[in-house]
Amino acid sequence: MSATSPLPAWRRWFKIEPFRHERWEIWIMRLLLALLIWDTQTGWIAYWQEPLKALEAVFFNAHEFNVHLSSQPHPNGLAMFFDLTFLAKDSWEFPLRDITGVCLVLWVLGVSSAWTLAIPTLFCIGISTLNNSQGSIGHSAQPVHLCLLAIWMAGLWAAWQTHRGRPLSYGYNRSQLEMHWARSAFCSVYVVSALTKLWVSRGLWFLGAKYFPLGMLKNTEMEFYDSLNAAARDREWLPDFLMNHPHWCQFLFGIALPLEMFFFFGLNNRRLAALFGIALIGFHESVTQLTFLSFIFNKLFLLILFVSPWWWLIHGFKKPRSA
Repeated sequence: MSATSPLPAWRRWFKIEPFRHERWEIWIMRLLLALLIWDTQTGWIAYWQEPLKALEAVFFNAHEFNVHLSSQPHPNGLAMFFDLTFLAKDSWEFPLRDITGVCLVLWVLGVSSAWTLAIPTLFCIGISTLNNSQGSIGHSAQPVHLCLLAIWMAGLWAAWQTHRGRPLSYGYNRSQLEMHWARSAFCSVYVVSALTKLWVSRGLWFLGAKYFPLGMLKNTEMEFYDSLNAAARDREWLPDFLMNHPHWCQFLFGIALPLEMFFFFGLNNRRLAALFGIALIGFHESVTQLTFLSFIFNKLFLLILFVSPWWWLIHGFKKPRSA
């Protein structure tokens, strides 16, 4: 094949093409990511169907979202080394949450993440670690805080490289590097999940997927007893159907494993990012409909970091100009 020969279609699909985010796209992504990070401190997404209430929560819920914990009986993560209960004291919690909000605004406006995201990262991870040190583990905000940490680290690395007079990888600027590291960190969540499934199941994940309807029954009953809403039991026929047709169950839920395992290809270029992003959003939504588990952060992060519909609307469907 000569140097001027076009690449085969499959190689074009897998070609590494760094994401060259323009300034307007960076601003959109920062704004949306900051709102999701802020939700972990205000819970505004709970009102997404009522825009005015959601807007009110964004501005006024910071001090109502109070943590009342005076001990960490089952220390988890950083709590194994540090006493984090001071973060639940109003004299610390409220000022740090207010500073977190201000810092997120400054980051959206373009101030370096090396400085603006230090307190938000440490505070958000600290509060979540304290909550997870009470005997039960909540992981819904895990991808949010992992990406927050990655963006902060990217800002620090960019500042250090600039100080040394060295360029960033792929010729990125600081903002582009932040999003690249956030995508990479988020991708790692799925790859680790796939490897864990293979390890724990001893390679028998597809065979074990036929037992997923048992989890559906559990979640259906939990939803019913939490809300006493009879509608929660409207789908009880579905677990019965899947248990009687295990091959359908293995296909519907086993398909997630290769999607997660090879998600890292979504870092190659926007085409694969959108393809994997849409596929995983579809998978999460199907699980939501079947089990009442929202996966809201996963879906939105996939939309923001990988699908990026705004870019496709502006640039993605343009025909390349001839030379």
